[in-house]
Amino acid sequence: MTLAELRTQVAPRAQDVFLALLFATAGLIVARTVAGIASDYGLHLGWQLGLAVAGYALSIALLANVSNTDPLKTLAAATGTLAALAYGVLRTAAAVLVLLGVVLAAVAGVFGHTVAT
Repeated sequence: MTLAELRTQVAPRAQDVFLALLFATAGLIVARTVAGIASDYGLHLGWQLGLAVAGYALSIALLANVSNTDPLKTLAAATGTLAALAYGVLRTAAAVLVLLGVVLAAVAGVFGHTVAT
């Protein structure tokens, strides 16, 4: 891949992912704040979750309008990027646990007693 291809293909994608994560982070901050305020008022958990989701969606839509992009596409991109990030973290954690199990089994095998036949 040449430098020109890198600039035209990879850099805009990285910028889109960065902006989507930035919008998702802002949405999560607003969602947590709204849920906390609803909790302080003693609202039921269903109301807290509903208001948090509404705050998340509306904050991303507002940021999309400010940045002159389509709010629905921005909301979908932000949520998809956030889901992909969570999926990657979970896969990494699972891989680390499997690796830890393999290392533990190897250490136990080295220091374990041999079976007499």
